Amino acid sequence: MNTEKSKLLTPNQFTYIVIGFIVGAGVLTLPNELVKVAGQDSWICTIIAMFYPLYVVFISVYIINKHPKENILILNKKYLGKFFGSILNFIFMLQFMLTYIVIIANTIIFCRVFIVNYLAPLKVAIILVSLATYSSYKGLRGLGKMSELIFYMFIIVILFSISALKYGSILNLQPVFGAGIKNIIKATPKTAYSYSGWEVILLFFPYVNDVKYVKKCSLKAVAISVIVYLWAVFITIFYLGIDIVPKSYWALILTFESINIPIINNFRYIFMFIWLFLALRIAANYHFSIALIFNDFKKIELKKMCLLIYPLILYLGFKFTDIFLKQKVVALGYPFLMCFNLLSFTVLALLIHFKGKKT
Repeated sequence: MNTEKSKLLTPNQFTYIVIGFIVGAGVLTLPNELVKVAGQDSWICTIIAMFYPLYVVFISVYIINKHPKENILILNKKYLGKFFGSILNFIFMLQFMLTYIVIIANTIIFCRVFIVNYLAPLKVAIILVSLATYSSYKGLRGLGKMSELIFYMFIIVILFSISALKYGSILNLQPVFGAGIKNIIKATPKTAYSYSGWEVILLFFPYVNDVKYVKKCSLKAVAISVIVYLWAVFITIFYLGIDIVPKSYWALILTFESINIPIINNFRYIFMFIWLFLALRIAANYHFSIALIFNDFKKIELKKMCLLIYPLILYLGFKFTDIFLKQKVVALGYPFLMCFNLLSFTVLALLIHFKGKKT
């Protein structure tokens, strides 16, 4: 792939842009989803689910080592032919599309519940998609810098939730394995869905100025993401208990009520403010990815493609404010798309392996 050196990502930026695809709305919703099934053992699910991103990372690294200059879009066509490769690329894009429109829908709900309840959903969608479009229009290097900055802001704020340790109880996490191994295993896929997005490694790696650091950066991103999700689930249960968690749509936010800073009236609002930046970051990253994949079908300048997909994204995001429609599509879409990506990556790796032996 032809890329200008000045537009390439540094290894550090690549790490945080990958995290920018993973750590998002799931931080708020995951505790609620897991507690319904795994109860006080929900935090264990976040550790078990780590095997999904690790598998994606290692199989991606294998493919990258064999083809250090060609991303997944090129390799699918190279090994499966232009027709079938294009079909795979389109399905590959659907996971990015689904996550993006879910982010828009969640942001609309979040704003109307916690910030400005009279703001029309369409106006929230227009603001978010417009900002995401502008950010992606500025290019991947800009997204890398934004992802890094917003992540630091997020980590600084979420560290304040440590104060909840003072008011919670270890009894809320006991007995360990009390929910049963069966329920823990049953709830684990929900965590894996929150971990979706690692597939972007095979899409973006040619844009890193030193490909040899991709493995190290990806594993660092896995470690940080797992720690963030583990902490979010752990502290929510520790502070609230499994009886209260399901009663709030975003239970993690309640843990910030434990923070008492004299100058600040309610620290929870600071977290909400930072979360909006988090939503913008992940929306911009996904917007750019979708534009990049569309560009594979129709060779148009990437900046123009970022603008062209704006109406489609806005329409789909607005439609997903129907919470029942969103739940149905997510329940069916994520399991299929994640299984598809795992299978297609594995098949591609096998094709590369056996074809390499013949040559």
